[in-house]
Amino acid sequence: MATDALIHKLSTAHPDAILKLFEIPDGKAYKADSITFKDIEDRRDIVFEKASGDEAILLEVQGYNDAFLYHRAIRGKAMYCIQKKFTGRIRVVVIFLEPSHYHAAIQLSHHFDGSSDLAFQPAVIILNQKELAELERLNDVRLTPLYPLCKISPDQIKATAPQWAKRIRAAAELPEDVRQNLLALLGGFIVHCLKDMTLDEVNQLFGDFKMEETQVGKELIAIGYRQGEDWGSLQTKREDLIDLLSARFKPVEKIWLDHLETVTNLVKLKTIYREVLRAKSRKQVKAAFDAAFGNEKKEK
Repeated sequence: MATDALIHKLSTAHPDAILKLFEIPDGKAYKADSITFKDIEDRRDIVFEKASGDEAILLEVQGYNDAFLYHRAIRGKAMYCIQKKFTGRIRVVVIFLEPSHYHAAIQLSHHFDGSSDLAFQPAVIILNQKELAELERLNDVRLTPLYPLCKISPDQIKATAPQWAKRIRAAAELPEDVRQNLLALLGGFIVHCLKDMTLDEVNQLFGDFKMEETQVGKELIAIGYRQGEDWGSLQTKREDLIDLLSARFKPVEKIWLDHLETVTNLVKLKTIYREVLRAKSRKQVKAAFDAAFGNEKKEK
């Protein structure tokens, strides 16, 4: 649930740690943010820009099957250069959560008249095929939240999570608020992997910890993680959806909010929620509302 948001938060807070996954040695020279290409309303997951201004890395995080991921990625690469008037070195890297997501993406290679005009293969990581030891060898405590996404069983996650939390707490080189937010991110990834685990259970797993009191924890709760509330209730799901829209697509269109107030079908709300969670542009959000409300929804 909301895995893109979790990796986005970790990437923007600790870009040099994430870039270690792709063996980029000078990660501290980059800052990270998401970017929307205005001409086509195409939002890229994360862009790492080097302080010198001559290098950039576009990161895509893929948690579902998408045949045309590489096509959109190379379009994003071109649009970045056009919008930013960027003439430096640029590369694309992709984090897939599962092998099926990787295999679903069509390899992009077009041949014309016997020549290869375009052959595109970004650097790729499939997280759930990575051995935990591979990440541990990078020796960066800030990557600890990603450990549950590695090739590890649910029982191993439960058994080892307290040790991961202890390692984060013991990282004296990091400020206390950073350690608390890393713990919250670890908790978010654990909830993603162990679908039945509640925030209360995560807090107990980590010992003396309250995920909901950290800044990251509050943000994660706002986009989909609830504690002590009935996820099945109509009003709760409506509030979750409004929180998700506010977190990802400010300013929220008033007509979207108006239509949500009219929904009395929980299944419809859940359907819209899933589509908004996957959306990478306001255009895709609009399409989700159009599909849910049909001709009754008219933009004004």
